[in-house]
Amino acid sequence: MRLVAMLLVMLCWALAMLSGLCWARQYTALLTGATVLAVMWTHPFPVTGWAEWLRLAALVVTPWLLAAQRVREQMALKQLHAEEAVQMSQLSDAARALLSLQTATQQMERQITEITDLYHVTKETVRAMHLHELFAASLNIAPRLLDARGLRLVDLSGQSLRVLRATRSADGRMAPPPVCPPEAGSHGNPPDHGLPLGSPRTGGGGANTALDFEQAVVRQAVALGKPASATAQELACALPEGIARLSWAPLLREQQPVGVLIADDLPEEQLRTLMIVANQLSLQFSRILLYQQVEALAVTDALTGLSVRGYFLERAREELARSKRHGLSCTLLMADLDLFKQKNDTFGHLVGDVVLKEVARLLSDNLREIDLIARFGGEEFIMLLIETSVDQGMPITQRLKQLVEVHPIRAYDELLTQTISIGVAGFPDHGDTLETLIERADQALYAAKRAGRNQVVLWTEKSTLV
Repeated sequence: MRLVAMLLVMLCWALAMLSGLCWARQYTALLTGATVLAVMWTHPFPVTGWAEWLRLAALVVTPWLLAAQRVREQMALKQLHAEEAVQMSQLSDAARALLSLQTATQQMERQITEITDLYHVTKETVRAMHLHELFAASLNIAPRLLDARGLRLVDLSGQSLRVLRATRSADGRMAPPPVCPPEAGSHGNPPDHGLPLGSPRTGGGGANTALDFEQAVVRQAVALGKPASATAQELACALPEGIARLSWAPLLREQQPVGVLIADDLPEEQLRTLMIVANQLSLQFSRILLYQQVEALAVTDALTGLSVRGYFLERAREELARSKRHGLSCTLLMADLDLFKQKNDTFGHLVGDVVLKEVARLLSDNLREIDLIARFGGEEFIMLLIETSVDQGMPITQRLKQLVEVHPIRAYDELLTQTISIGVAGFPDHGDTLETLIERADQALYAAKRAGRNQVVLWTEKSTLV
């Protein structure tokens, strides 16, 4: 019986200790009381001797000491958790600050890259004075900035679209595709001998003419006014073989499109870089257009809109030198308005000016773009048919004369007609210098005047009538 009582005391005390460790205060109090009762059952009061009291005190106090220790540990743990929470909050704030710093750094690096790209584009293109020079200069920097398979620069500033193209080679460089020798005509295009007289002058034609898909891109660029990209399906037209997507950025001058920069298969993330390049090309293109306008004023006759004599002579010497190097022929024409002084005296100089302008327009519109024409002085015009032999040039000259002869000219209240006389000399048959050709074409012109005007005369030793 005593053993059972001892076991009961030990069980109650052990449970009291366990509840103290778990900080179950109600259970600790109950189990401590149960332990005291069990002790009193096994050792009836009065308790005698200090050892008995010490043992009883130990049984009662020990669970509460454990409970107090448990409380201290929990408080310490809570404090530790609070400190960890503060540290985690600080780490979170530091992480956010680091992320913000990384974002700012990336943005700064992107801005530095854009400024660097802008500097390189400016450095490469600032010296260009013509569109083809601008495009050629941009090809020196574009491969380093754009991972495109090819580039196209569309000129919208003229009466017709003109496209300059370049493709990426195996070594990573970009260069224009081989289309024709650079000196095959004064504008980089072979002369079109098939152009009928009476047809309007073309805007370059040939390799520089805009293709269907390029025209579709231009329409999109003009409509949107901002960089974009599209597939063949989105453009509703077929793309060249091997090209899946086109990206473009407009070149703007005073908020008006003057060109479009097109990239073949450009990665989507480089669209912003394309815009940066296009913006810089816009500035340079605007400068070139302004330069050309000033240049045109310097070399253009104010009344007729044709080239002035000095500019014609400079260009003609260049063409004759090129023709001499390549063994080509040219034909020089000197034209004079018949009885023009009488029209001035009869109808006045204002009417005479209208007649001059209209004849100049007829002659200019019915020559090829590569041919040269200028007002030589007074009512005289001079023309150089590039890469055209005398045999080819004579029918052209006859048709020019006929076009002027049959064309009615409305000058204020007057409806007039005008005829011209033309002298012809061929290079190199009739002379190998410009001065000689002009002298002999002028001799042929006077022979045409003496023959009754409204004539075409080819220079010979006797300047015979044709």
